[in-house]
Amino acid sequence: MSQDTDGEIASRAFRIVGIFRAEMAATEKQFAFVTITAAQQMLKLGESVSEVSIILPMYEEGEQVASALRADLHRADYEVQTWQELLSLVTAILRLYDGFIFLWFLVVFIAMGFGIVNTLLMAVFERIREFGLLKALGMKPWWVIKEVLTESFFLLVLGMVIGNSLGFLSILALSGNGIDLSSLAAGLEFVGMSRVIYPIVHGKDIIMANLVVFILGLVVSVYPAVKAAKFSAVEAMAHT
Repeated sequence: MSQDTDGEIASRAFRIVGIFRAEMAATEKQFAFVTITAAQQMLKLGESVSEVSIILPMYEEGEQVASALRADLHRADYEVQTWQELLSLVTAILRLYDGFIFLWFLVVFIAMGFGIVNTLLMAVFERIREFGLLKALGMKPWWVIKEVLTESFFLLVLGMVIGNSLGFLSILALSGNGIDLSSLAAGLEFVGMSRVIYPIVHGKDIIMANLVVFILGLVVSVYPAVKAAKFSAVEAMAHT
């Protein structure tokens, strides 16, 4: 039963010849498939179609393609909509998730900053006599700061290389079968979202995350470096 082109309720009986299994149970309950000829006769469409769906390789291309179609289709009887407009509830949920991810990143980066400061401060206090000897030999405070920041630079680069490698390996291992969240996200079927998520890598996300880690790491390393440069040679050599 549906609505035809005249706005009237049209109905027709069909014989069930098979069933299909979809990734989401909600899809199995919401859709039935008939031949296009039978649908056109039932809805009085003639040889026309009521809707054309376009599947793109990347979901980010939706708005660009929709804008191009709106520019090319000048007739008023064509309506072009993106999946965000058709599935407003899904769009709202994705925006909510983006907010959660932002808060999670904020917590992780703050914890990372404290971790770097704590590690470098411990390294500085364990090497006070070393810095005192270097200053007694004529090393200027600015050189001490450069030394600590250089060590922090290499630690950050090594950490990013190891972290990115482990991240790529994890994505490679999980991208085949995906991550099944059936026990945690069964309710997502209500809005048409799959319970299985497939991790992918976006170049801009990798660049942004690494830049934030690198810049934040160098910024928080300034305090231990300045702390090391403030020790006088006498104070440092007398430290036990």
